[in-house]
Amino acid sequence: MADTEGRTENKKEKNTKADGKRFGNLKLILITLLVLLLVVGAVRVAVFMSSVSKVHLTDEGLTHAIRFQNSIVVHGIDVSEHKGEINWKKVKSSEADFAFIRAGYRSAESGELCEDATFKDNMKKAKRAGVMTGAYFFSQALNEAEAVEEADYLLSLVKPYDIDMPLVIDFEFYKDGRLQKAVDAGEMSYASIYHDIVLAFCDRVEKAGYESAVYANYNMLTNYMDSTILDDSATIWAAEYGEACHVKGDYLFWQCAEDAMLEGVSGPADHDIWYIEPGKVYATKAAGKKDPVSIGECKITFDEASYGLKNNRAEPKVTVMYGDKKLRRGKDYELSFVHNTKPGMGYAVVRGIRKYKDWTTAAFIIE
Repeated sequence: MADTEGRTENKKEKNTKADGKRFGNLKLILITLLVLLLVVGAVRVAVFMSSVSKVHLTDEGLTHAIRFQNSIVVHGIDVSEHKGEINWKKVKSSEADFAFIRAGYRSAESGELCEDATFKDNMKKAKRAGVMTGAYFFSQALNEAEAVEEADYLLSLVKPYDIDMPLVIDFEFYKDGRLQKAVDAGEMSYASIYHDIVLAFCDRVEKAGYESAVYANYNMLTNYMDSTILDDSATIWAAEYGEACHVKGDYLFWQCAEDAMLEGVSGPADHDIWYIEPGKVYATKAAGKKDPVSIGECKITFDEASYGLKNNRAEPKVTVMYGDKKLRRGKDYELSFVHNTKPGMGYAVVRGIRKYKDWTTAAFIIE
């Protein structure tokens, strides 16, 4: 009996030690998990904070044309390889909602067509950060044939990417470049010559299914072109630095500065403004299917009444209906967002594709 009691006590003692060891192991596991969660949390916070900008683009000090009184001001930038590597998440959180990225250029000396060294990297990272993207080509075209050649080259470069914004011909003089020399030699003395060149580019781009635009500065749009005539056939992106844009033609984009400071870009950047009238249906010029349906005939709704910011962005679920038919994103329309990085009013940009055309905006609330 005594031996039995001893064995029982020894067994209890062993069980107690085993329980203590299991508890110790469990405690160690819990502590390890807690530490891992804290580390992961700290990393996530660090990553989030690294993408949050303390500097924001603003239209403070700018005067907008009276025709834009009912429009929202959407900020953007344009970049090329000269800006080096860009942190696009910080660009987005700086309230730059779109970017025109240089895809290539024609050498002002040799006339050779070249790809921008950072184009591919910028396109991928800008899109990933939620920045709407377009592409531009620095032109030195002397005639329509060269403009078409530039358009075809640009189309080949943008083919792998989803383009939200227009494809642009950047038509300007380069000191002692081939375009400047042709003008100085008296070979391009009529506004119609310049119009024919840029419109040949735009026509080629639109036939390929993209929106197009013409970039030029005030001098070019006033003294070499006639912006009040050109705007009948082309979307104009006007460049004039200062508190106001004095281009007489109807422009949709304004490059208002070349010295904007924002996080994510090294040094000063070109600051662009895009005017959007909420709810207005904008006609597209890109070629599409026969008898396409305007996105303006569709109903756009959101799944909730308001939204919070997640990863410094609000991107609500959108439903687009044409009658009883639910449209498919990527098949019938493309979806982007602007003004969606801070509390207030955000906007979904819905653009019809394939059997649908035109684009419009729908507003939602960000808490």
